[in-house]
Formats: sequence, C-alpha cells, structure tokens
Amino acid sequence: MMLMQPKCVRCGERTKLSYDGRPTCEPCRHLLTLKLSASKEAQRICPVDGSAMSKAIAHMLVIDRCPTCRGVWLDGDELEQMKECVSRDAMIAMARGFV
Repeated sequence: MMLMQPKCVRCGERTKLSYDGRPTCEPCRHLLTLKLSASKEAQRICPVDGSAMSKAIAHMLVIDRCPTCRGVWLDGDELEQMKECVSRDAMIAMARGFV
C-alpha cells in the first residue's frame, strides 16, 4: 500500500515539509516567513500624504503600501528583484505554452 504525502495546510499541494508542526510546502513556507518578517518591521509613513503605510507581499518581497494614495514604496534593490521575478515568471509561462 502506497502512503500519500500530507497536503499543505495553505494551498493543498502534497508535501514532505512542515512548518510549525503542520504540513507546509516550500512556497507557502517562504510566504509565511516573509509575512512574519513584515510584521516585525517598523511601520512607515507615506512620504506623499503622511498616512501610516501597511506591509504587503508582492513577488515574494515585502513592500510598503499606502492605503490612502495607493502609492507603493520599495526598499533598496527591491525593484530589481521584482523585475527579475517577473521576467522569470514570464519565461516559465512561455515555456509551458510551448509544451
């Protein structure tokens, strides 16, 4: 009899990995780690309108987003990281289209 791998508690994918004692696939584990680190970051103020910004996850990066003016603010090299991620995702999508 073949044993089935447990499913990730977040997305339902089969996985051998776990996070905090519960089955969690690698992408979901990475996302949870990002959310945890974002929750520990200091809250920033929007340079446009002075509103308190919230943290958001975009392309596996923690970004600052203003709920009032809807501005998005990136740290350091996050724009370059985001461009690389989008390019990689586009290449993967194109490759899947050719199969």
